Amino acid sequence: MDFIGIDVGTSGCKASVLSQTGKILASAAREYGFLHSEQGHAALDLPLVWESIKDALREIAPHAGDVRAATASSLGETIVVLDQNDRILLPEGITYIDTRNIEEWNRLAGRIDPARLYALTGKGMPQIAMVNQYSWHKGNHPRAFSRAKRILFVDSFVTYMLSGEAMLDYSTASNSLLFDINQYTWSKELANAFEVDLSLFPSVGRMGTSLGKIRKSLSEELGLPQDMEILVGCHDQISATIGAGAIEAGAAVLGEGSTEALNVRVERENLLHLQKSRLPVEPFVDRGQYIVMISKLTHGTCLKWFVQTCGRDLLEKGGYAHAYDTFNALCPPSSEGLVFLPYLSRTYFSKEEPQALGVFLGLENGVSRETMYRAVLEGLSCETKSMLNQLSRHSISVERLIATGGASKSPQYMQIKSNLLRKPISVLDNAESGIRGLAMVCAVKKGCFQDLSEASKEFSRIAQCYTPKKIPDSVENRYFTVSSAIKDLYKML
Repeated sequence: MDFIGIDVGTSGCKASVLSQTGKILASAAREYGFLHSEQGHAALDLPLVWESIKDALREIAPHAGDVRAATASSLGETIVVLDQNDRILLPEGITYIDTRNIEEWNRLAGRIDPARLYALTGKGMPQIAMVNQYSWHKGNHPRAFSRAKRILFVDSFVTYMLSGEAMLDYSTASNSLLFDINQYTWSKELANAFEVDLSLFPSVGRMGTSLGKIRKSLSEELGLPQDMEILVGCHDQISATIGAGAIEAGAAVLGEGSTEALNVRVERENLLHLQKSRLPVEPFVDRGQYIVMISKLTHGTCLKWFVQTCGRDLLEKGGYAHAYDTFNALCPPSSEGLVFLPYLSRTYFSKEEPQALGVFLGLENGVSRETMYRAVLEGLSCETKSMLNQLSRHSISVERLIATGGASKSPQYMQIKSNLLRKPISVLDNAESGIRGLAMVCAVKKGCFQDLSEASKEFSRIAQCYTPKKIPDSVENRYFTVSSAIKDLYKML
């Protein structure tokens, strides 16, 4: 028995066939870019996205003869507005980095007390929530919006188009800023405050709920099995957490991509400790389960910047893979007191973070680029430490760390990170944790496993485990001393 996972992101989509043992049997990806109608706008071309998804499914269809279930995940905030004939009314799918979100939230912010909003929704950064897109479309395209029959998120749009039935899971609904994560229902209080018509949104249920079989017309068009069951999908952060095997409370996933995302599984009682922090919280699979999500927005971005700046000769010789392999192979055992602050963006995860920009401190004549690379890895690892410290201050303990994503492939980096965090770090044997998470949900639904914990033993295999080695406290102490001083300095500039 096999399964299909569909993952839709900001730059492309992927569809894969996986066996019930977690083996990827076939995979197809399609890329697309943003629609940049004006400066600061970053929207998806929604009709193009749907055609791209169908193209990817059509490519893997010859390998899908034994597929019995499929589901989808996507970015969390973008909406799709459909008319009564299921045509896309507004082709621009506004994403979370589009400046229209902030502009709209500045207009909506005074309508509800921030503490009350966080208590209901678990969202501390409302400027990227779906309600901003709803409000913007309603105000700027009133005639088209008046013809709306239903509003879906991208993952539920995909499963709706495949099955003909619409439902959101808890995680996706929570990105609307209209969903009460305590009662697991749409909030009339919030809908009234933001002037939203809740009748346009589907019901909300558990991810993995059956929506029925694939539409016959799409089965024939794409060449997929007619008895393939379509299941309710989820936010991509949830599927990635599942696929990494972070099922139990206290487990955490480090997504080592352009951004470093730290997702930690917590229980309902932990929410009381988070009221003051207003860290983003999202429902997990079952009621009473949640994840806390913290990010550092310039992570892999820093590594790429360093290679572009200091390793141009290596890039020209063999591309990014060769450059990273060379720097990792020549990475020295010490940064020799050099400190790198990885603040290469003016955008911050939360307003509470003091603002500063990046810096190398301690440069002197003769410092090698390999030593500078070591300082970059230590700086990024110390920032991961700051996220764990932030959780600890709010009584959230991390018992197990699982790393996935491109940067997790560097043994040198993972060992440095383990040393500075003073925690073991497990690295998965495959970076496709999101797709694997979707297949795990399908496998449990079809009875291959009793629950996700059992499924994770088959799907989420560990390739390497890094155990911390004792290092001097001076590296960490120096870093945070410099970081604090630079942030204080920026306050005076």
